[in-house]
Amino acid sequence: MPLKEKLPLEPADIKKLRRQLFAMLVFPVAVIGMFLLFISFVFKDFKNSFAGDAIVLYVFIGFCLFFFGIIAYMIGTTAIDLRRGIKHRISGKITDKRLNVQTTGSGSGSGGKARTTRHYYLYVDDEEFSVDYREYTKVKVGMHVVMDRAPKSKKTLSLETIPRPDAEMVPAPNSERQRFLEKRIPHTRYSQKDIEALKRIWYATLKRRLYVAAPFVSVGILLWMSGLLGFAVFLFPLWVVPLYQGYKLFRSHGNYRRDTLSAHKKGVAALVEDKLTITSNRRTNANRIRTTAGTLVVNTVLYDKLSVGDGITIFKTQFGDVPLSLLTMDQEECYLV
Repeated sequence: MPLKEKLPLEPADIKKLRRQLFAMLVFPVAVIGMFLLFISFVFKDFKNSFAGDAIVLYVFIGFCLFFFGIIAYMIGTTAIDLRRGIKHRISGKITDKRLNVQTTGSGSGSGGKARTTRHYYLYVDDEEFSVDYREYTKVKVGMHVVMDRAPKSKKTLSLETIPRPDAEMVPAPNSERQRFLEKRIPHTRYSQKDIEALKRIWYATLKRRLYVAAPFVSVGILLWMSGLLGFAVFLFPLWVVPLYQGYKLFRSHGNYRRDTLSAHKKGVAALVEDKLTITSNRRTNANRIRTTAGTLVVNTVLYDKLSVGDGITIFKTQFGDVPLSLLTMDQEECYLV
């Protein structure tokens, strides 16, 4: 658990909360003005058009109550923080980061729209805190931080990094770190597990390319069956996507064949720089590690095993530079696919 202490609000904290309170008071006024302006342009006779429709009236009232209820709650929590004059100071180590992606709406059809919102979270000694994007990108896993938060509104007032207790023991950036990154790793012969991993990569690429191209090909087939193939000539973007996917698939298959014939994989020395978890309501959760040689998607077991600063070896295919496996500091090889 992180270290928590109560402190009085400082003038900068009060100014920040007041600025947030003012923005929340102005926001509903601006929304009402925009809505009334929209109604006046789209529905010239709004009263006669919808006054007799009780369902539309109830839906409109319900939406207004829900919207202004949320705004009122946010204003109330911020006002309580200002009245109490207390903030929480949280000290500890960043143990994880999480990006939560929420998508609403189908996004399909000519009028369909999908809205995506992103929420950012930091774990301080395994306790989760919601933060803004600026605070999220400011720190990395393994850093020690001091964070001031408003207790009721959960607003992050400040976030500062502090030196690690063992900072004097960390090697200079251009000494051991640089020597490790410059280490030459000889090419390694493929094992049976490597061949199986190559097959999984190829089948995953095949599935992904066909999935993207299938809707466009289906429309083309329907036009052909309807005798409208000539009309499809004018819809050339309809064919750009499947042609491009076919080209990429052809190149991937060529790399796959050459990799299986080369029988060797190449290794790249890298250091783990940061870690993060991505959660979503539309896609499978993913664990990512950011290294000096790029970002990798790993399974949960490997994600928990790796720490920021670890020296690893990333094995890639000879052709296409596709990450194949990862060798940890314990000389344990873990496959990425």
